[in-house]
Amino acid sequence: MSITGQRIRKYRELMGWNQETLAKNIEKASKQTISHWETGRHDPSLSEVRKLAEVLNTTVAQLVGEAPMFEEPRENYIMVKKDDLIELQRKALDAEEERVKSLTEQLEKALGSDENEATELSQPDITSE
Repeated sequence: MSITGQRIRKYRELMGWNQETLAKNIEKASKQTISHWETGRHDPSLSEVRKLAEVLNTTVAQLVGEAPMFEEPRENYIMVKKDDLIELQRKALDAEEERVKSLTEQLEKALGSDENEATELSQPDITSE
């Protein structure tokens, strides 16, 4: 079985279609054509691969093995360049670090004021005697 055949089958299954349904959607005569592609007995032409990519909601590159295959429909993914993703992660970490600092300062202030109150309560009031 060819990579293209494997991917045609996988994307067809992800769509919930049988071979006959796919054949109808790409306007092919029978499911036997689809079967031949999926088993690697024949390869689809470039125009057929383009049509397959369109109806299977994927890309030609993914069907022929030049790009990673998605396990879900393409609209469930977004493409981000690696450097952009790293920058986004760095910004998120910086923001989280600032949030932790702020919360730590608030906690220290709260604990400091609690200690002052505790000290004031534990000291006897000598002015009232």
